Amino acid sequence: MRVITIFFVMTLLSAGVHAQKPPVAVPEPAAKTISTGYPAASELKWTEKNGRYKADFKVGKTDHKVWMDGTGAVLKHEYEIKKAELPKLIQEAVLKDFAGYTIGDCEKTEEKNVATYKVELKNAQGKKKVDFTSEGKVIEKKK
Repeated sequence: MRVITIFFVMTLLSAGVHAQKPPVAVPEPAAKTISTGYPAASELKWTEKNGRYKADFKVGKTDHKVWMDGTGAVLKHEYEIKKAELPKLIQEAVLKDFAGYTIGDCEKTEEKNVATYKVELKNAQGKKKVDFTSEGKVIEKKK
């Protein structure tokens, strides 16, 4: 029985290895956008969906996600920021509209020349994620 169990486990493991997706064929201009714009990028992983290429990588300890088209034009860029890097208007909005919450992880998104911020807010009851404009206006609340 033990031999059958081992055989079954090994078969499942080998099937999982073969089921992995093949590497994404990244157009040269998109690859060049990352290599020249982020020369210190590490742990680079590419995905492709509907002709859009997403590069997930780190610069130092900061996670980045950059979406591009096949020409290498950046469509969207998401990255972690420190609490102190949040615009003052967002920090003020949190104090006013989310009294009792503290700011946790923060992310900045740049898309079509517009910056938005995703802020994790924590209190004794739990966490919520709130999206803000640069002016401190709430875009969306998520639990």
